[in-house]
Formats: sequence, C-alpha cells, structure tokens
Amino acid sequence: MPFRRVALLVACVTAIAVVPGTAAADPIEQAKKRLEALVERVHDAEAREGALNDKITKLDRELRKTEKELGAIRARYAVRARAAYQTGLGGDTLVVMMSTDDPSAVIERLDLFNAASRADDQLLRHGTILNRRLNDQRAVLDAARREAAQVERSLAADARELRTLLDRLYREDAARDRAAAAAARARNSVRAMPRASRSARLVGRYSCPVGPNHAFRDTWGAPRSGGRTHKGVDIFAPYGAPAYAVTDGVVTRTSSSYNGGLGLYLRGNDGNEYYYAHMSRFTSSAGQRVSAGQEVARVGDTGNARGGSPHIHFEIHPGGGYPVNPYPYVAQWC
Repeated sequence: MPFRRVALLVACVTAIAVVPGTAAADPIEQAKKRLEALVERVHDAEAREGALNDKITKLDRELRKTEKELGAIRARYAVRARAAYQTGLGGDTLVVMMSTDDPSAVIERLDLFNAASRADDQLLRHGTILNRRLNDQRAVLDAARREAAQVERSLAADARELRTLLDRLYREDAARDRAAAAAARARNSVRAMPRASRSARLVGRYSCPVGPNHAFRDTWGAPRSGGRTHKGVDIFAPYGAPAYAVTDGVVTRTSSSYNGGLGLYLRGNDGNEYYYAHMSRFTSSAGQRVSAGQEVARVGDTGNARGGSPHIHFEIHPGGGYPVNPYPYVAQWC
C-alpha cells in the first residue's frame, strides 16, 4: 500500500444483493458512495478552513501594522500643520520673504521652508500610499472572512449529513445482525456476537480501532488552524460506537484538552504509543491491561470536533516518540 496514497477507504456494511431481474440500485451501495463523497468533502473543507484561518490571522496582523504606520504619518503631519500655523508662515513664500529685512536670513528661511515643504509632500505621498494599501488589505481580509464563513457553513451541513448517514448504517447493520442471531438460535446454533458491537477482524496482533461502519482518508500533513498540520488519521464512525485497542498493551492515561477533547493513550506491547482523541467517554481506565480488539472507549466529537462529524483522531508514536503517518497501518488493519 503506497505510503502517501491519497485514497478513501470505506468499510460500511456487507452489501445486500439486488434481487435478480430488478434494475433498482442497491441502497447500501448508494449510501457507501455518498459516504465516500461526504468524507472527501469534509476533509477538503477542514484543510481549507485551516488555511483560511491562518490567512486571516496573517492579513489581520498586516492590516494592524499598516493602520499603526498610517496613524504615525497622520500624527507627524498634524504636528507640522500646527507648527506652520503657530509661526504664522503657513505655506506663503512671500510671508517668509517679508518676515525679516536681512537678505541672508531670508535665503536661510526660504531653504528651511522649501525643505519643510518637501518633507510635507513626502509625508503626504507616503500617507496616500498607506491609505490605499489599507483599503486593499481590508477588502482582501473581508473576502477571506466571507469565504471562511461559507466553508464553515458547508462543513457543518456535510458533517450533519455524515453523522446521520453513519448512524443509519450502524442501525441497519445492528438490525441485520439481530435477525441473523435470531435465525441462528432458531437453528439451535451458537449465538453470534452482533457485528455492530464487535471489533473488525484481527490482522495478526492488530485490530482496527473501530467496528465495520467507518470511513477514513490519508490527510497526514493537511493544514490546520494556528499553523498546525494534521498529525494523524481521522476515522469517521457513528457517535457512541465502540473504539478498540489496536494491539495488546496498557492504557497508560486518559486526558481532556481543548483540541483533542477526551483522549486515551495506549502503550502497546510492541513498544509503540497509540493516541485516540475526541472520544465521547472511556470504557477503560488508566493502568488497565487490554487485548487487541477489546473496547477501550466510545467514538465522539469532543474537543475542537464539537458539533462536527463524530470520529477518532488516531496517532501512532513509534517507541513513544514523534508521530508517523498512521494511514498505511490503519488501511491494513481496517
């Protein structure tokens, strides 16, 4: 699997076969395609929102700098105007010449007057340039703010639809498993665990962090607000769905932060640290030893994901150090 492949991986539900002889589209397949499109749009909008927020911050800083510089120019010009008024010379060359009988003094005053006039002209030109720049900066800043507001509205609408679609698939999946379990009991078979409440299949020593209803994409390094870049993979899943230990290990601690919301740290027996963010609640505690595929928390939208699409922000820290792109690993496990 390519390390930086930009791809969407969707594992929603087992498709229901279309009845032979009918032309009707499979509603589950339609839902999966819509899920792909929504996840793509949400990720793109999040990246655009982060870039716009940084742009707005930079533009606002530049605008304040121009305002301060223009204010200094205006203050200097006001001082010059008051000085000219108080001396009574104003801008009248004849007044300067008639203000003394000494010819050398007249020449000296004219030189000073001309130098002051040139300085005034330079201040005026500089002020005009700054004023024009300020108006341009305000226009660009207003346009960026309007675009950011539009992206925010679009992102909120897509997030609501994504949440609804994931919840619907989750309920339908659970209903089919209940029906399958009932059929198994009727045949005196061993009751199967409902798929909606169990982990995805194990791949060696590892498990998918969520169950079968999920969607994710490689967004490693995507822009985020505050000049940050994305250091994990966002795995979209139904709100309240179980989140699983990816491997055998120990839950070292849980946390609550502004960005990550409810977070969980798992130290794997493989020596790596795994971080889960935006949980709705914990179903394990610090110091607890867990096995791959064992439930440790529930998917949520806490932290800066509040009101958006429920998901797990998942990171891998080899040896507990700096994070690496988790997408290739998650793509293999899920």
